[in-house]
Amino acid sequence: MRKKGSKQSKVSRIDRSKALAAQADEAIKERIRTAPAYMYTSLCPVPELREPPKGVIWYYETMLHRQRASRV
Repeated sequence: MRKKGSKQSKVSRIDRSKALAAQADEAIKERIRTAPAYMYTSLCPVPELREPPKGVIWYYETMLHRQRASRV
């Protein structure tokens, strides 16, 4: 009886690993959803999306911060 149980556990372990591998393949092949390039710019056709959400720091703001920090 022990052999049968160990064989079943081995089969279930193999099935689980195959399912995980298939899930990983699907994740790799899945299309990555990205925002359009014009989002958060004046070119965006949706008025609500022309301004960035709260807490977003623009790149030029970080550069200005770095420049000011180096002068002090």
